[in-house]
Amino acid sequence: MRNEFIQKQYVRRENNGRVQVIQRVFRWGVSYKLVPATVYHELKALIPIKKGEYDLPESKERPIVSLDDIEKTLAELSPIIRAMVQIHLATAARPTEVCELRIENIDRQSDDLWAVRLEHHKTDRLENAETKILYLAKPEIDVLLPLIGDRTEGSIFRPIDAIRCDKQKRAAGAVFVKKQPSRVARDAERAKNPKQEFGECYDFHGYRKAVYRACDRAGVARWFPYQLRHTGITLIGLEHGVEAAQHTAGHRDIKMTQRYFHGENEIAKRVALARNKPAEVPAAWVCKSLVGVC
Repeated sequence: MRNEFIQKQYVRRENNGRVQVIQRVFRWGVSYKLVPATVYHELKALIPIKKGEYDLPESKERPIVSLDDIEKTLAELSPIIRAMVQIHLATAARPTEVCELRIENIDRQSDDLWAVRLEHHKTDRLENAETKILYLAKPEIDVLLPLIGDRTEGSIFRPIDAIRCDKQKRAAGAVFVKKQPSRVARDAERAKNPKQEFGECYDFHGYRKAVYRACDRAGVARWFPYQLRHTGITLIGLEHGVEAAQHTAGHRDIKMTQRYFHGENEIAKRVALARNKPAEVPAAWVCKSLVGVC
């Protein structure tokens, strides 16, 4: 199977990942006495493909999005998707976590800090997995309040709300034309039996397509929502440290956070610039040196 993957020129990381899936399948078979244990151990002995072997291409690094491109894209988004992008960037959450945010899961006891408990997330299936909570500060709260309104339950970001906003925008700029009675009756019938049905919340594909269309209108290179997670983790890591970014992102291992963090060069630059400033000698060192002289 690995030779088949190599012939198809899968990138090295995907090739190794597919082999690991096959190994896990045989591990499951061993646990149910369907496969001899020796077969699984032989499969585990297969060494992963190293960089440069078999001339396999390397996977492209997922870059961050510049804040300038994000601002230009926000100007072309509907209010609903714009709010999703702002919450996504601030919390560095996964796209599906942002799409599935629900009103009843928000703890709004404080006016300055909301806590959103996620019903489902990527690692909730793991043993001893903790409930993931997204914390929203005042800027994010101000973004969500108009969307929530008087509702007490349901999804925060609903496609039907985005369609309604789009229709209101087009109606505001349209020239009034008196409709014929037949057109009025037809519109009323369509309102009762709409051809297009909308889900309760956005899914990842709808979210991505909306961002793509906004990027095209803004004249910027297309970026996809998952890059906002990389961008958010990088911004948090530069301002508060990589460990703070780890807890915000919900990673159990800081090594995973380092795969999302793209600010190594910026930190090294700051360290180098700090050497240009005159060093301040701590008072404790001065006192100790004076004691030694005496």
